[in-house]
Formats: sequence, C-alpha cells, structure tokens
Amino acid sequence: MNKKTVFAIVEWALIALLVWLVFREQAFPVLIGSSSPEKAFRQSESTYHYGPSTILRKVEVPGDDRQVIFLSKYKDWFSAHSVIKGRIGWRPGGGVAGVKIKPDKPLTYSWEGHGIKDGRMLLKFYGYVPDDRISTVELLKTDVETGKAAPLMEKLNADRMFLFRWEEESSRWEWSAIRGLDSNGQVVYEQKLN
Repeated sequence: MNKKTVFAIVEWALIALLVWLVFREQAFPVLIGSSSPEKAFRQSESTYHYGPSTILRKVEVPGDDRQVIFLSKYKDWFSAHSVIKGRIGWRPGGGVAGVKIKPDKPLTYSWEGHGIKDGRMLLKFYGYVPDDRISTVELLKTDVETGKAAPLMEKLNADRMFLFRWEEESSRWEWSAIRGLDSNGQVVYEQKLN
C-alpha cells in the first residue's frame, strides 16, 4: 500500500468514528439533543447542578407534540421544567431552577413566560400545595381591555402540584389572585397578585 491509500483509510476511519460519536448522544448531546424528553430533563438538571428530582408528573402539552413539561420535586424544592423537541432530539426549555417550598404558606407558586412570535407570549404558572385542606387551585385573571374575568382552575392530584399554561398577546391579561379551595369550593387561602 502506498502512503495515499493509508492516509485515505485513516481519514475515512476518523470520519466514521466522528459520525458514530455524534449519533451516540453522550458525546455531543448539546449539539444534537437527547433521544427522549426524560434524558433531556436529566441532562439539564445535571448541567444546572440541581437534583436528581423525582418526576411527579409528565405533562404532554395538548396541541404541541414538541413540548413536554415535567412537574418534579427535589428535597424541599419543586419545578416545572419544559423540554422542547428540536430538529434533532430533545433540548432543555425553561424552569429547571427549583423553587423552595415555603412551609409557612398553604401553597407556593412561581411563573415564567417567553415570547414566541408576533407579540405573543407563552406563560406557565405552577406550584406546590402542602396544605391537605386545599383540593383545587384557582388563578384569577382579568382581560385588561374588556374587564372580563377568566379564572383557571385545576383539581389537585396526589402529587399536590398544579400547572396553568396558556398563550396570550403581551400584556393582555392581569393576574389578580391565586386561591386554594377546599372540596366544597370554599376559599382556604388567597393571595393577591397585584
């Protein structure tokens, strides 16, 4: 064999090795994403030096098969972490940072939002409810243009977490209160938001 042939074989072997490493996922997960939403969630947590969390609920977003939200808990912290499907694999979205559960409050909440297009926002309002008297959480919103109320409600599961997710035009809604209701619909806890 001459030098050109040996060089070509080595060159193609290195290219094959590089392709194998890229598609193996562990070598370049940031470039190509993860093969599943769960792997992207775990990778994001380890990158953030948080967790490992216990996944309490996996929420597949209705009408959006490219986004999954993991409601999870780690020690006395909770999170609602989004992962988004890219062109190649799943990537971390938002919400990886945990929120400390306030033991003196019947419910602890947080929210996040980001612009998506044409002045529209994607919002996520979520929380954890340690108070067993609360069976339903209600987020009171008001349309700033019409003054019409639009409450969002979620009955709690055994995981004691809630999640409200919606799209809106920027600054169209005003949040007035978050409330915890008992099984009879009576207000157990209310916190004004404005």
